[in-house]
Amino acid sequence: MFNRMRPVRVRSLTITLAAVGLGLITADLVAADRPDRQLERLSWLSGCWGQDGAERGTGEMWTRVAGESLLGVGRTIREGRTVAYEFMRIEHDADGAITYTAQPAGQVATTFTLTHLDDREVVFENPAHDFPQRITYTVEGQNRMMAVIEGPTRIGEKRIEIPMTRAACR
Repeated sequence: MFNRMRPVRVRSLTITLAAVGLGLITADLVAADRPDRQLERLSWLSGCWGQDGAERGTGEMWTRVAGESLLGVGRTIREGRTVAYEFMRIEHDADGAITYTAQPAGQVATTFTLTHLDDREVVFENPAHDFPQRITYTVEGQNRMMAVIEGPTRIGEKRIEIPMTRAACR
């Protein structure tokens, strides 16, 4: 009689552990797709990026994902002087959508909404904005990234590619 009950106990324990394990796996998969976890997929953006072919100090710097946001700053250096700068923010809006807000020096902030996100590319769009209407970041390996701004202008479609290489933060 003791031998008969033992397999039942082991089988019950095995089934219980499997059910708990599946529940945890399912919970992890669901959590990974939750909107509040999507920003973590942009962790590759964090750090300093120098613009290829530009004067030293030209590029972007992005914080790590924290507090459900990434903060960035970009600047352009010419002849040793800062000639342009911009503050950027990626976060959730009040409706839970991921947005990219850009505020170039002295201008009103403009918000773009996430339209595409995968492990190597993110795209934000604002069709109501003059230029740009689309901002794309694509990671190209661990140390390369391409930023693209594009949209219509008075003389037709314009696309500006900004190749960047990971740089030491200074």
